[in-house]
Amino acid sequence: MRFIKGNDLRSMRLIAGLTTVEMAEAAGVKTRKTYENWEKNVGTPNVNQFIAMTKACHFPPADVIVHFMSKEQNNMALLIAQGK
Repeated sequence: MRFIKGNDLRSMRLIAGLTTVEMAEAAGVKTRKTYENWEKNVGTPNVNQFIAMTKACHFPPADVIVHFMSKEQNNMALLIAQGK
């Protein structure tokens, strides 16, 4: 099973053109520092927070989850770019 990594969150955020503050708000955390730590692989969001962030980025949560379950895809940014 593959867990979301900081680089994946960062790629998703940058492609969507969101700030770390906006992602923190979407995830429902009190400060941007918590979100920034996730991008640095210090902790991870829970499933509900992750889904909220994908929605804030205007990515279908089901497509993103399928990506993480797929062994054939290694680059989340590529998948998201293809879906746009």
